[in-house]
Order: sequence, then C-alpha cells, then structure tokens
Amino acid sequence: MLAGPPPSWGAVRRRVPPAGADALSRRASPEGRQDTEREAARRRMQPEDSPMAEMFTLFPHESAVVMQRGIELGIICSCALVIHCIALVMQSWPSERYPDMLLRGFCVARIICAVPRPYFWFRTRRLFVQARYQPTPQMVTQRLLDIYAHPFGVERGLLLFYYGWLSFITVVVCALRLDVEQTPFTQHLWRHCLLNFVSIVLHRILCVLLFYYLMTSDFKRGIPPDVLENCTKRLSFVKSMGKNPEDLGGGDMECSICFGPYADGEEIRKLTCGHHFHQRCVDVWLLRHQNRCPLCLLVVGPTH
Repeated sequence: MLAGPPPSWGAVRRRVPPAGADALSRRASPEGRQDTEREAARRRMQPEDSPMAEMFTLFPHESAVVMQRGIELGIICSCALVIHCIALVMQSWPSERYPDMLLRGFCVARIICAVPRPYFWFRTRRLFVQARYQPTPQMVTQRLLDIYAHPFGVERGLLLFYYGWLSFITVVVCALRLDVEQTPFTQHLWRHCLLNFVSIVLHRILCVLLFYYLMTSDFKRGIPPDVLENCTKRLSFVKSMGKNPEDLGGGDMECSICFGPYADGEEIRKLTCGHHFHQRCVDVWLLRHQNRCPLCLLVVGPTH
C-alpha cells in the first residue's frame, strides 16, 4: 500500500539519472518495447514454470528435431484427413436430407478453414529448422523458446476451430447414430471422426518415441568444429610451458580428463575460462556431449 499519493511524472523524471533516462527512452521506442516483450516472455518461459521450456533447456537439439518432424508428420496426416473429408462431401452431395445437409455444411467449413493452414505449417517448420542449426545448444534453446512464446495467432485460432469442430461433429454424429434410420453419410462421417482421433493420438505417440530414441542414441549435443576453433585456443605443448605455467593460464601441467601429464608436442586446448586439457580429450566432450568446461561448466561459444 502507498502511504501517500503517487509522485508526479516530473518528480520521477528529475530523480532518474541519465543512464535511467536513456533506458526509459529505449523502452519507449518500438525496438525497446519489442525487447521488453521478449524479455517478459522469456521470464514466463522459465524451466520451472513450463514443462515444454524445461525440455527445450535440457534437450535442445532433440527438441528441435522432434518439433520439426512433428510438424512434417502433422502436415501429412492433416492433408490426408482433409482430402478424405472432401471425398465424403462430394460423395454425399446429392443427398437432400436435413442431417446430411447440416453435417455437409460443417464439413465444408472445416475444409475452408484448412486451406490457409499449410502456409503457417511450413513457416513454423522453417523456424524449427533454423533453430536446429544454431551454433550452440544455448542458442537452439533460445530460438525454441522464442518460437514457443510467439505462435502464429491465426494458426492457433484455426487449430482451436478444428478441435471444436471435431468435438461438435463427434457429438452430433453420436446422437444421429441413435436414430434407426441413419444415413450412409453419417456412418462415413463417424469413421472420419475416428480417423481424426487416431491421427491425433498416433502423432503424439510417434513424437514421444522419436524423442526417447534421440535421448538414448549417440546424438551430437555439442558445438560444430568451426565454433570450437573460434572460441578456444589450440596450443602445441613444449617443455618451457611446464617451467612457466602462466603460458597456459596457470594450474597443473596435466589433463584433468585423462589425468595424464602433457608431453612435448601434444596439442592442448585452452578454453575461455582459462582451463586447459588435451585436445583429443576435451574435443570429444565439447563436440559430442556438452559445450561447457568440464571443470567450471562455463559455456564455450556464444549463448545468444
């Protein structure tokens, strides 16, 4: 609770130092407002708040692959179901019975709303492909969080319409099936609804299985070789380095991974944190497992 009335804007402005005033002006600009919205979205997408964000953070490369393949599988299933719905509408077109005309109208609405969806599917797929090939796992995670936090509004609306349509049509068809004189179109539409439900469940199961397969496989989770070379220093060990440890940033003249001493002529990899290892030892870790220093866990490579 405030003890008194809020201060005037002029008083607040006089209290703000120049740096704060610059920050306020940046926030007031369109770019500043966009950055503020993105930062707020990132705060809302903290791992402890969202299971999806936690998955993106812990398994960024696997998540990018699953999201991309999930979009591709969804495109195939959705196109097949829409084609099947079109065939049912064309087959039942001569029927003049009221239930058939009503259901046919809803099917036509579903077909019309499905027309613009491939545009958003392919745009989303392209975003996931771009996220998948970011140079570091941290950048992959950031791109995935941005995609997840900023979905296409039209596509979300069309998806909600599809779920509402499927639920409504299923209820109506179930009610009509209680009638003794149900039409062939009602029977075909009932099978179509079942195919839709099977497609939704099968899509989820296949995505989970693919994610589990990638988690247990020998999947590269590190950084590309060019990023490793640009963000670290490779040295050839000579005996004089053992007499002057400052050449390697201090520490023991041995590899903390294999616990073997450095020999003359061996390639040494020095990270930005100052820790150093045999190149053959640390490269396997950084390229295939995790782009963090094995000792201090400092990130190797750009993070955003």
